[in-house]
Amino acid sequence: MTSLEFFTVLTLVLYTAGTFLGIGGMVRRSKASQNAGTACMMLGFAAQTASMAMGSHGLLPAGLSFGAYLQLMAWFLVLGGMAGWLKLRSVSPLFFTSPLALIFFCMAAPFQEQAVRLPQQLAAPFYALHIGALFIAIGLMALGCGAGLLFMLLERTIKSKARMKGFWQDLPALSLLDKINTLAVYAGFPLYTLGIVAGYLWAKPVFGVTLSADPKELFTLATWGLFATIFHNRLIYGWKGRKPALFMIILFALSVFSLVVINLFFTSHHSIMRQ
Repeated sequence: MTSLEFFTVLTLVLYTAGTFLGIGGMVRRSKASQNAGTACMMLGFAAQTASMAMGSHGLLPAGLSFGAYLQLMAWFLVLGGMAGWLKLRSVSPLFFTSPLALIFFCMAAPFQEQAVRLPQQLAAPFYALHIGALFIAIGLMALGCGAGLLFMLLERTIKSKARMKGFWQDLPALSLLDKINTLAVYAGFPLYTLGIVAGYLWAKPVFGVTLSADPKELFTLATWGLFATIFHNRLIYGWKGRKPALFMIILFALSVFSLVVINLFFTSHHSIMRQ
């Protein structure tokens, strides 16, 4: 086993352990399990970072593999969860994103040999701005989605006047969940906008047009419009509570659909099936 393979397997093991220990610790109200899960996620993040430094993102001479994109998405999801944990002093954001990161990391395995070829003109700036900004934004969307799901579940339980005990007593307050959602919106929307603008700046010299009928582009614009609506209403009208929580869930679902389904099964500039 090479060093790169070792760190890839180690990342998978640590992400798996961190996810189950963390969520299990929240359910069982075990601080020890939550701390162990947090430690595993941090070590897994370090292991994945090491594998990226070794060149896991550039194994194919023809271009970056779709599997590498999925692994990169997992890395940004964990990064977003860690940022939320450090900012809000709560492990909840980390364990909102850890299951999604694990899913993306596992999904990457079958696609390690499928290259996504980038035109030469896009090499450095495309990767740094377009992909980087969008992936960070999607990581923040995942954070907002997790907080939104938990907000709606907890709010429903409170309104039903059901007795809250055990796991429910340790859940973050509705105000904290709304704060996580707000953070995801305020930080994520500018980054998502930057990523889209960077893509369109280079679309003209590479593809001949700035905006075409490409399904990925149209779907991304629709997603941006929804994100802009949430951002605007949060900022101008002080949106709080259930409605922005629901909208963030829908927003993240659309982003995952775009990243996975459109890239795999639609005819698009971004589709790996066109190779």
